Amino acid sequence: MRRLSKTELTGYRKRWQREKPHCPLCERLMDDDTVVDHDHRTGECRAVVCRWCNAVLGKIENWAFRIGQGVDPLMFLRNVSVYLGPDAETGSVLHGVGKGVIYPSHKSEDEKRLIKNKRARIARAKAKLAKED
Repeated sequence: MRRLSKTELTGYRKRWQREKPHCPLCERLMDDDTVVDHDHRTGECRAVVCRWCNAVLGKIENWAFRIGQGVDPLMFLRNVSVYLGPDAETGSVLHGVGKGVIYPSHKSEDEKRLIKNKRARIARAKAKLAKED
């Protein structure tokens, strides 16, 4: 394998971006804020990706290699994708697991609005009392 020089890196990145203008991770059209992603263990260049995706990828890779404990990181990430992805039949997330059950502290948008309005009413009442004193 040939090693790129530092002076070749910009040309390599721009050439790659002309040939493949979309980030292979987020699929968005890349702007000038791109980087050459590489395997930190081997140094091999993998692709040109947007800077944000490269940062996230680095965090995922660091996490995967730190946790160890016999868990294959690629298998885990594939399972996460399936777990969080929509169910093919119903379109719902989590493939029906826990369907119809809401976590205790979760608030719907209506509940959040009611709480916000209640707090605003209380604040107005306190301000009115303070003004009268």
